[in-house]
Amino acid sequence: MTDRPGRPRVIAPQTRASRGPAPGFTRAQVAEAAVRIADEQGMAAVSMRKVAAALGTGAMSLYRYVDNKESLCALMLDHIHGEVVLPERTGDWRADLRAVAHHLRDAQRKHPWLARIPAGRPAMGPNMIQIFEYAMGVLDGLGLSIEDMLGTFSLISSWVTGFTQEEFAEAEARRNMGVDDAEWERRMTTALESLLSSGDYPYFARVARAGADHDFDTRFERGIDRILAGVQATLPG
Repeated sequence: MTDRPGRPRVIAPQTRASRGPAPGFTRAQVAEAAVRIADEQGMAAVSMRKVAAALGTGAMSLYRYVDNKESLCALMLDHIHGEVVLPERTGDWRADLRAVAHHLRDAQRKHPWLARIPAGRPAMGPNMIQIFEYAMGVLDGLGLSIEDMLGTFSLISSWVTGFTQEEFAEAEARRNMGVDDAEWERRMTTALESLLSSGDYPYFARVARAGADHDFDTRFERGIDRILAGVQATLPG
């Protein structure tokens, strides 16, 4: 994979070459320290200075391992995707792609601050490339071109990210309000009553009065079912 426009940017797994004494840490240690800060204090708290302090060194020394804050974020992203090991492929492409989707969701749910990292050109480190290789290996042999294989993987990973961000947003809204599911539903219904009673939004009213499905696990399975059905429907032959 290359650093062409529109393509994922590859993160080299080697430590950066630099002048002076040999580095005293590994990139994995730098990533672990940064992830720990983000888990405890949120992504906004992550800085070169704080990561260096957590490692017991000076901020300038981190530039032996990463070029800037963006590179540090990319290193963190790759690190967390190495925490969950994908199972052996079963030979059932639907089950195996579902495993990929669950892996991506689990990694993001474990680290909610991921939703705070600005979207941009995706960076691909060794752990993320392993997920990519797994998914592409599952898709290989289904008669798809390499571009369609890539598009299918991107579709799944992008959908999982969007779904998980929605999940976090609702959970954060409830947490800020300090209410349970029943009270949340009551407040939302009350707030929207004027819209519901106007008759101008019949489908929205039907959804609201039927009660939104707040079981995100069930919604996730339904969503990935639809994506996999769409993939199957577009396979050659």
